[in-house]
Amino acid sequence: MWNNILISGETGSENGIIIADEEYRNACRITLEKCERYYAITCGVYGAMVHTVFTDSEHYKDMYDDMKSELQEFLDRDTSALEEEEFYEQFTEKYI
Repeated sequence: MWNNILISGETGSENGIIIADEEYRNACRITLEKCERYYAITCGVYGAMVHTVFTDSEHYKDMYDDMKSELQEFLDRDTSALEEEEFYEQFTEKYI
């Protein structure tokens, strides 16, 4: 289950207004911000990866939902160190 972290309306790491900020299993976090000219999505798996992408008003919601779903699916699997490394590489290449 994803848990809300911050109250919407606060300023995020990309200096935008936070729309959503959620944490999963005390292991990862994903934040959606509305910046002046774009949307920023910053996500991270604690101790392993942090990644930020920028998108437009047409695609931000789908991208946020897709990234969130992939992170959850990854964290729910039992993975080896090599599989984790491959996931992070593929994830960051997919969401640029």
